[in-house]
Amino acid sequence: MESATKTAIERALQEPVDGASLAAFRMIFGTLLAVAAARFLATGMVQEHYLTPRVFFPMGELTWLRPLPGWGMYGVWGVLVLLGGMIAVGLVTRAAAALFCLLFTYAHAIDKTHYLNHYYLVSLLTALLAILPAGNLWSLDALRSGQVQATAPAWTLYLLRFQVGCVYFFGGVAKLKGDWLFRAQPLKIWLPAAQDTPLIGPLLRLPATPWLMSWTGALYDLTIPFLLLWSRSRPFAYLALVIFHTVTGALFNIGMFPLFMVGASLLFLPPSWPRFRLPPQTTLLDKPRGGGPRWVLVVYVVVQVLLPLRHWIYPGNVLWTEDGFRFAWNVMLIEKTGSAEFTVVDRITGRREYVRNRDYLTPLQEKAMAAQPDLLLAFAHHLAREHRTRGRDVAVYVDAFVSLNGRPPARLVPPDLDLTSIREGWGPRSWILPLPCVGVTSS
Repeated sequence: MESATKTAIERALQEPVDGASLAAFRMIFGTLLAVAAARFLATGMVQEHYLTPRVFFPMGELTWLRPLPGWGMYGVWGVLVLLGGMIAVGLVTRAAAALFCLLFTYAHAIDKTHYLNHYYLVSLLTALLAILPAGNLWSLDALRSGQVQATAPAWTLYLLRFQVGCVYFFGGVAKLKGDWLFRAQPLKIWLPAAQDTPLIGPLLRLPATPWLMSWTGALYDLTIPFLLLWSRSRPFAYLALVIFHTVTGALFNIGMFPLFMVGASLLFLPPSWPRFRLPPQTTLLDKPRGGGPRWVLVVYVVVQVLLPLRHWIYPGNVLWTEDGFRFAWNVMLIEKTGSAEFTVVDRITGRREYVRNRDYLTPLQEKAMAAQPDLLLAFAHHLAREHRTRGRDVAVYVDAFVSLNGRPPARLVPPDLDLTSIREGWGPRSWILPLPCVGVTSS
């Protein structure tokens, strides 16, 4: 029985489906990637992210990661524009997607100050395009080889649907917190700034609006992938999706994320949706070429399921400690403001030196650092390293106060804790003070 079930699953995964949806996704996604990279160049973001800062906060253990010198990062983003175009037209598709993933991930791993969920999604989707047969139809690759493959294994479409569905579903799971459901935060903070929006501005002034948007937002995220999969609800679900992203894009400064999600969600339509009709000579009964590295795909799916839930193994409120906060689709859940006053103390002479953060950090870095525990710790270690190069062994202390989602400012770290004694690792950030119980909270 078990063997028969396994065989049936494998047969369903390998069943040939129309490759038009996969090809259309490649074209739309590649075009958006090229436009986004060109926009990054045109708006001065290269200067702001890589040339102006003196200090960088690399992701994870990549403490050695730095921008390329001189015009190097302009070159990186210029290449990303070219690679996005190559993906769109299907020119050496897999290599272009792999290189895009590598360069894009490098560019954003240099400084986690600028982390955004859709940057993470771009890295994941381009990594998938590097292994999927997305260039077998409607592409320059197919023209060059003279072999147009009209079908693709069903698992290729399922895998992309799964990844896009994770953004919504785990984004909904992340909203099942007290701040979002029972305090309507941070929407209560954000919506007043959008009250002049045409047409819907008066609605945003109503006291009930943040609550309504909080609850419907959570319900939408939790259900939309499944409603898109069901043929009867799919047209209405996709219309709701377009309206949702249009409204959020108009209200909040979230860049091209709405366009990415509207385009990517077309994957939930029938595989043949881009075609008016099939070419007469085409049959979808032909077995598509190529399988998949099964164990790699299984591991990938398991990681994408577990990673957003990892914060449950850490104590405390994830919005406060940020243990397991990144790479978990925590979308629009947090509004933090903070202040951090650092003191450097010479271990031998006892001399105290107060740090002016602005002497080291850009305004955006300073704002992020003062509210995010890992950036605060990284900056303390940077100060210690800098003094070490001058032959001084120092301790670094900080008096940091943070306001989370409209709460009164609270001390984040014990002011008598030498941050140079703390090393960031996989364990919980036990050095962070607990969030004071004000109102209704949930971890």
